[in-house]
Amino acid sequence: MSKKKRGLDKYTWIITELVIGLAALIYGLYATINSLPNPPVTYIVIASLGMLLLLIAIGQTLLTKRKKIKKYCSKCGEEIKKEDEFCAKCGEEIT
Repeated sequence: MSKKKRGLDKYTWIITELVIGLAALIYGLYATINSLPNPPVTYIVIASLGMLLLLIAIGQTLLTKRKKIKKYCSKCGEEIKKEDEFCAKCGEEIT
């Protein structure tokens, strides 16, 4: 599997967490408000799990953005991409 494919999968997972978390939060809050003054615990748990999923997705998004580390060729100092096997400038093999 290529690195670009894994990156796409990571963002797809984050988007899925956001959508499911938001849906659970909205459903849980809506059901809780409609069944006041004594809402069933199930609705509160659903809303809590939705909020937890949203927080996890936001945390993953922040961690993903921090991981961008630049690499340089050891021979010529040219910036190289993670997926490169050889330097584009001097042709040195990247280890």
